[in-house]
Amino acid sequence: MPRVEESRVIKASRAKVWEVAANPETMLKWWPGSKSVEILSREGNTMTVRGVGAAGGREVTMTEKWTLHPQEKIETEIFEGPILGSSVQRFEEVPEGTRVVWSSDIRFKGVLGGIVGRLFWFKVKDSMTGERSPLVNMGKYIEAQQSS
Repeated sequence: MPRVEESRVIKASRAKVWEVAANPETMLKWWPGSKSVEILSREGNTMTVRGVGAAGGREVTMTEKWTLHPQEKIETEIFEGPILGSSVQRFEEVPEGTRVVWSSDIRFKGVLGGIVGRLFWFKVKDSMTGERSPLVNMGKYIEAQQSS
């Protein structure tokens, strides 16, 4: 499937944005449809994370490997679940706060998944970009914390 890229400036320090983005447990507060997150293992700058969420009216479980490069980027590899692929979140200080650029290259698993994925690609892309994207929700969550 094509690559999806989203960018947003969050009105917070890079350290604050990193604190939220690099902590899988906080995803429950800002990632749409997330139900549970479990850190299965940690070793050095990598962790294996299992997340359960709702997608298309179904419960979906995915297992990911996160590689953390403190306050610079997070590389994620999705290796178990109905979706496979990778994503990178990059963090850059700008005068207004922190620019987060999130790029993702995903595909649905299996031959049938490839066909279904092509049919529903625009719906998937819409849920990952624009005003309903996880990156927008993360920004709103962090900015709300700043003002309280």
